[in-house]
Amino acid sequence: MSFVKHLIDSVGSAVTAEGIPVEMPDSFKLLDVFSTLMNQSIYVADFSRGKFLYVSDHPLFLCGFTAGEVKQMGFSFYEKIIAPEDIPLVMNVNENGFRFFNTKHSLNCRDDCFLSVDFRIKQEDGGLMLVTQRLVPLVLSDDNKLISALCFVVPSYSSCPGNAVIQSLSEPYQYRFNPFTRRFDFRNQHQLSKREKEVLSLCAKGCGNQEISKVLNIALSTVKHHKQNIFQKLGVTSTSEAVYYAIRNRML
Repeated sequence: MSFVKHLIDSVGSAVTAEGIPVEMPDSFKLLDVFSTLMNQSIYVADFSRGKFLYVSDHPLFLCGFTAGEVKQMGFSFYEKIIAPEDIPLVMNVNENGFRFFNTKHSLNCRDDCFLSVDFRIKQEDGGLMLVTQRLVPLVLSDDNKLISALCFVVPSYSSCPGNAVIQSLSEPYQYRFNPFTRRFDFRNQHQLSKREKEVLSLCAKGCGNQEISKVLNIALSTVKHHKQNIFQKLGVTSTSEAVYYAIRNRML
């Protein structure tokens, strides 16, 4: 089965194109502004027709193509840019992620979450870049199946592809994909204290323990204590993992 057919089948939307706006120029102009201000690639995917309603001009997702060319190719564009080794991985996440979304996720929460996945895309120079794609439901059918989604693509902070989560937009919980069981497992997010967030924010800026100690005017041992608490709360073992987790899950 092709990647495109598998993606559309995984979403499970059996709706027709009726009632789905093809052109929303005012909204798209606003997305252009967001893409520039946030320095992110943004696109709107229509799963009922396998096409893109909008693609920003940000170069990251375009991979050397123009926004117009990407819209013309539709979902077959995915097959051109995703690293061949990562296609089975993304298909696996799509299949299980959308199955979870359609059958397990609470109906009243389906428009209050996003699906995030890390994979590599081909760059114009022939190299590969690891990116994080976040898919936010935009339009749902009457039976709460996904019709279209707003998607954001940014460079990933992870060290390898395959990380995937379904994250609540308003509550501190997520479902993290387990590639071995092929399931999304519930994980409650422990809240960081104000001081822990300050420490982690400085870590994200590249500050070491000594510099954090000076900036926050606290003892070096206190910095280390805060970091250990952060690691324990987030279930990670290193500063880089903690920063990646916090940024990915909108904790900073």
